[in-house]
Amino acid sequence: MKRTQSQFARFMELDRMIREKKYPNCLTFSNKWGVSQKTTQRDIDFLRDQCKAPIAYDRDRKGFYYEDATWMLPSVFLSEGELLAVLLASRALEQYRGTPVAKQVSQVFDKLAGLLPDKITLKPELLYTRFTFKGVSAKSVDADTWATVVNGLMSQRTIRLRYRTFEAGTADKNKESRVNPYHIANLQGEWYLLGVHSGHTDIRQFSMARIEKASLTADHFEMPADFNPEKLLSSTFGRYIGDGKTQTVMLLFPKDVTPWVTEREWHPSQSIKIRRTGEIELYFPAAGMFEVMRWVLSWGKNVRVLAPPELVRMVGDEIKGMTANTTNEIKEKKR
Repeated sequence: MKRTQSQFARFMELDRMIREKKYPNCLTFSNKWGVSQKTTQRDIDFLRDQCKAPIAYDRDRKGFYYEDATWMLPSVFLSEGELLAVLLASRALEQYRGTPVAKQVSQVFDKLAGLLPDKITLKPELLYTRFTFKGVSAKSVDADTWATVVNGLMSQRTIRLRYRTFEAGTADKNKESRVNPYHIANLQGEWYLLGVHSGHTDIRQFSMARIEKASLTADHFEMPADFNPEKLLSSTFGRYIGDGKTQTVMLLFPKDVTPWVTEREWHPSQSIKIRRTGEIELYFPAAGMFEVMRWVLSWGKNVRVLAPPELVRMVGDEIKGMTANTTNEIKEKKR
């Protein structure tokens, strides 16, 4: 009976037969799988040369066996192209910098690199020097803090946090909190814990890098059935989820900057309208206007805020403040 000719399936069956001491050979195995004896021989050579299998031939039994019965076949086989794609992806994992995950990911990719055959078109070391992925600077997360928060998240146990806040203009004010961890999110390179203070229901956001100390408690909690992190983060513009109140941002750009506005996606739910004059209207929902305001100001005179009124006011106040600072600086220099 002709079987599937999947190379991986053949490797698994060949390994099973050898391990069970059925002493397969090229003739018997090729007949069973409906492939040529040369194909079976290539499979044997691959296991011996690439997988370092301790395969030997027993002349009396006319079949193959393992000289070391403890050797194990790798559970996953990847082609050269697949391995190179994975190794390339490793260069793009900049968002893991500053976390204990970074070291683990590095170790995984080192192991994958070791699976590459000796004769390949592109070596990993060459690949690493020809591609660069520059991520945003991220604050480091303490290894113990990371482990504790992840443990609480997966076991649904309340954690006790000592958290560094920026209230009242100081970065030295620490707060003790008991938090039910719901979700961990990487937002523009920074890691955040989304959770609820014990006894409350509103979702709060905690920077993992600003957690001074974390410890597990014996208290368990139930995750709300309606908690949806994708929905919660869908209107986030930047790193902060805001107060959860979503507003529609409406911006107007002159035609001079049309290529820069339309060439990329600024928000996953954005929409663009081109006026007859060539001006561009950009719309997107956002929860929390602070980061939107900063982004709008980066466009300088090339943007006009149409809505919401809160954003119009915030941008106007910021421009007035900047103008006042500049005017005062000029006056100081003239004195």
